[in-house]
Amino acid sequence: MNPALSKNNTLNNFRKSWVNKKGFALIVVMTFLSLLFMGGSSYLYMTTNEAKQAERQTDTQKAFFLANSGIERAVWKIKNNNTSNETFRLKGTGNAANYLEDKDIIVTITNLGSNIYQVSSTSTIGSSTKTLNTLMQKDPQAQVFDYGYFINNWGWFYGRGITAKGDVRSNGRFDFRDNPMVEGNIYAGFEINDGGQGIRGSGGDKDVNGNYPNQHPYSDKLNMPNLNDLSYYETAAKAKNGSVVIDGVTLIDNVLGDDAGERANIILIGTSSKPIEINGSVVVRGDVIIKGVIKGQGTIYAGRNIYVANDLTYKNAPGSPRPSSNNPDALDEWVNANKDKDLAGFAAKENIILGDYTGRTGGSWYASSYLFNMGNEDTGRDGIPDTNDTGEDNGIFESQYEDLDGDGVKDNNYNWSNVQTQTSLGNFANCPAGVSNFRDIATNSLNKIDGVFYTNHAFAGRLGNGAAVNGAIISKDEAIIYSNTLTMNYDERVHSRYSTGQNRLIDVGLPFSKKVVIIRWWE
Repeated sequence: MNPALSKNNTLNNFRKSWVNKKGFALIVVMTFLSLLFMGGSSYLYMTTNEAKQAERQTDTQKAFFLANSGIERAVWKIKNNNTSNETFRLKGTGNAANYLEDKDIIVTITNLGSNIYQVSSTSTIGSSTKTLNTLMQKDPQAQVFDYGYFINNWGWFYGRGITAKGDVRSNGRFDFRDNPMVEGNIYAGFEINDGGQGIRGSGGDKDVNGNYPNQHPYSDKLNMPNLNDLSYYETAAKAKNGSVVIDGVTLIDNVLGDDAGERANIILIGTSSKPIEINGSVVVRGDVIIKGVIKGQGTIYAGRNIYVANDLTYKNAPGSPRPSSNNPDALDEWVNANKDKDLAGFAAKENIILGDYTGRTGGSWYASSYLFNMGNEDTGRDGIPDTNDTGEDNGIFESQYEDLDGDGVKDNNYNWSNVQTQTSLGNFANCPAGVSNFRDIATNSLNKIDGVFYTNHAFAGRLGNGAAVNGAIISKDEAIIYSNTLTMNYDERVHSRYSTGQNRLIDVGLPFSKKVVIIRWWE
């Protein structure tokens, strides 16, 4: 073999081997670079996609909050009577312009009637659009009317003879003594104390763990309506042509005391053949003395006191004072069956006085011994007495917390001037012939009171033997003196389930505490 040839063959074989390896390495490198490129492209795509998704999410959130600002603007317009039906664009100015980013918010307000409004607000940021829709009610009936007995300060049921059928509530503490009965739920802003003697009825039921499922201490405080300024209710009375008529004679036409020289106090006495007929809301700027038979649906507002001088009963009363049970179906059935029956509200800027406070007929009144220890507005920053909070009983009037009736004056404990009529009965419109004193038309033997009663101050007085209140008692303070038994039957027809919202069955014009509430919303 030629050594030179052998060497050349070996060299060629080496070159071929090296070329093959080089080609393989190139393939590996190209493959790696391809994978790296693909991976980089995928990573770049994912990163870009995530950035876009994050941007869309941010835009969606911005669009939501901007649309919500449109809803808030609509609430302001409705609250301040600055709208009926309109569509407008909302854009920021000044500092708000930076927040709104010069984006338009399209808001449409539609008045559906009966103080119900539908509002739609739309905002678009980038490719994200949000539309919020709400149904809201202006001047809705206050939530305090969801209870048969509601006291802003101290709730107290002292006596086995007390029976409450329906939910009861207090913004302060709620004390029970001597085993009264509550067929419903009990709510209180502070403690619920049964004195170790228990509560009969579902309000005192225990579950298997020994808890009280129908007792709700430390519940949120509910706002009381403020009747210090009755101008809103006067306007509403005039707009709806409210009236009170007896025997074909109109005694109150919208507002009593509105015309110069017109008497601002009135006596209303109804009989079965000549009942007090109420149609819608009316306002009396002074005192109202009332007793007897009443018919119709509506609310009487008084600029001072309302005096229930004797029994006050419906001409066309519901078939029964209450539903057969607290079952929701039974409640609905009862309300629907009685929605057209008589239903009257009585709202006093000052007090509601029961019976003959002179103590001349039917025995002594003696509610004064309880009442006169109430009413002091030196309540502290929570507005509730006997809670030992900041500012309570310090002698300093902090009006932003303690002016519970909004009159700008610190109220002390009640006294006789708060109870008595502000003028002699001879100065009352519709005063019967021969009547000069309150005792001539009043008694302390009241047995039946039909109606929904509201007062910014005290609900106080004496009832007779075995008395019943069919409706609701809503007040700041309460001093009811009863004999033997007292039954309170809550009238479910004024519960917000039936009196608030677009599908409400009954509206008698009871007081409101919030200017606007949102009933529901949807996207």
